[in-house]
Amino acid sequence: MPPYFAGRTREQRTLMGLFAYLQAGKGAPRNAVLSGPRGNGKTALLRWLFQEAQGDGDIDRIWLTPSDISSLDELATLLAPPRRFASLRPDTFSVNVGIGRLGWELAGQEGALAALLKARCLRRPLLVLLDEAHTLEAQTGRALLNASQTVCAEAPLLLVMAGTPGLQQHLNTMSATFWSRAEKLGIGRLDEDAALAALERPLAAQTPPIKCEAASLKQAVVASQCYPYFVQLWGAALWDVAVEVGTTSLDQSAVDAATNIVDRSQSAYYQDRLAELERAELLDVAAQLATSFGDQATLPRAALNAAIKEAFPGQATTAQVLRCRDRLSDLGYIWNPPEADDGWRPGIPSFMDYVKRYAD
Repeated sequence: MPPYFAGRTREQRTLMGLFAYLQAGKGAPRNAVLSGPRGNGKTALLRWLFQEAQGDGDIDRIWLTPSDISSLDELATLLAPPRRFASLRPDTFSVNVGIGRLGWELAGQEGALAALLKARCLRRPLLVLLDEAHTLEAQTGRALLNASQTVCAEAPLLLVMAGTPGLQQHLNTMSATFWSRAEKLGIGRLDEDAALAALERPLAAQTPPIKCEAASLKQAVVASQCYPYFVQLWGAALWDVAVEVGTTSLDQSAVDAATNIVDRSQSAYYQDRLAELERAELLDVAAQLATSFGDQATLPRAALNAAIKEAFPGQATTAQVLRCRDRLSDLGYIWNPPEADDGWRPGIPSFMDYVKRYAD
């Protein structure tokens, strides 16, 4: 968690609105899906909700990642641990359902998962947080989505999933079309006020307080592009400079020193992301998109598709263009927030400049 969690008031209010159903002993009317490029704070938002739920002793919390749940049996065991919920023994289930040495053995019966989860949630309301959901195995994901749909109608359960922009496309492969009625939250870059607060408040909270000249702090905000991971780098760098120099007043010279620190980390990050594009054989397309975006904050869908098509050496089919676009979205190079009608935008604008310079 960042020392000051800035700029997510709307998302926090939405999530707490769904959490209130658990507090009232009811299932949430819909799941929540958080999506956005890496480094924008999706996991931090999940952790914030996890911590908020901790204040209510009557509600259980479970944090999952796809690596925890490679099978239906593992999922059932994590959601309804047999050792804790001993009375959920399979006397009401088919003879194929039982408890093995490692946990529940459902014999592939997805309906048994829903029955277990319902019985468990009737005992105690449950908040399930699933991070990196875009890597969830499709069959296990379908079982989880179907079970949540069934249980929420009858018992207090809330499922919140987070993943890269490819998450929504991935959920479409799970044959659980009702997921599209979930509360969709796009987690992108901060606005300038939030980025400013994220830098300023933690420094001011030190003992003694560390203050930064307004113009210098503004320069740091602009350099961070309001990308949460870069804001984090800037906050750490400014603090390190203050400690090294032994000052509580940061000026232009301090920002210049912090710039050198941030540039090294940012360059290493960009090199990793560039290597991803190279391995995916998408560097030429990425460079073409960087040119097409130029200084524009967004590109309409038709213009984006045309730019991708132009980068192909031969005549590209519509299917090829869409696969390419989806892969670039998975990597966070571009993305289309759920609330945006037709506006695609860069994941990190300066990374597009970096790609273009490299390609040139």
